[in-house]
Amino acid sequence: MEHQKVLTLGARLEKCAEFVRPGTRVADIGTDHGYIPIALLQCGKTPFAVASDINPGPLESAKRNAIRYGVADRMRFVLSDGLHGVESSDADDIVIAGMGGELILRIIAETPWLCAPEKHLVLQPMTTAAQLRTGLLERGFAIEREEAVYDEKKIYSVLSVSYTGERMTEIPLLFQHMGKVQPGSPHSARYARSVEHNISNKIRGLRHTGGDTAALETLRQTLLDVYMKGCAEHDS
Repeated sequence: MEHQKVLTLGARLEKCAEFVRPGTRVADIGTDHGYIPIALLQCGKTPFAVASDINPGPLESAKRNAIRYGVADRMRFVLSDGLHGVESSDADDIVIAGMGGELILRIIAETPWLCAPEKHLVLQPMTTAAQLRTGLLERGFAIEREEAVYDEKKIYSVLSVSYTGERMTEIPLLFQHMGKVQPGSPHSARYARSVEHNISNKIRGLRHTGGDTAALETLRQTLLDVYMKGCAEHDS
């Protein structure tokens, strides 16, 4: 099969690849088709990559793609649940993308060697991002950077995370739901609109059951005032 010159990533995976530190060995967990490590190897950002997946089908797809794009000799393929088949010496940058936030958190909690300051996590939750942020901070991880990304009419965020050992237990609601997505940054208003929609649904549910909605109503207003006021991005 003829090798293609360049693998082009979609916006979501491209943002994950952007967050990887240049020159580090990478492990991509839940690699699916292997696109992130292949792209990183092709552009020279990483010298070696581990592609891991719990299912043999996607892992075989990743192998075929690695051969197709001419980088298979710089990759290792691991059939594994989470990081169980990956050693600390295999990678310093670990990408976990395309999973629910609670599953990402479980994978991290089951991997003690991630609790080292030299390790760097690139995380892209599909759901329950607030629970992921809260769980990370409670376990001594810091969110250093976070950006929203819009891909195929859906909004996501990508987190850059490292271990500091400083555990937080009282985490503001705004940080739980928006993390380090900065007001005015690309797609921040669209991301805030998605969060505001979920918060509004929770408020309606609490009102129906007679629960206290004050904190969530304050959060909703902050989203409107800080992230969405005067910005038409979320309506486009």
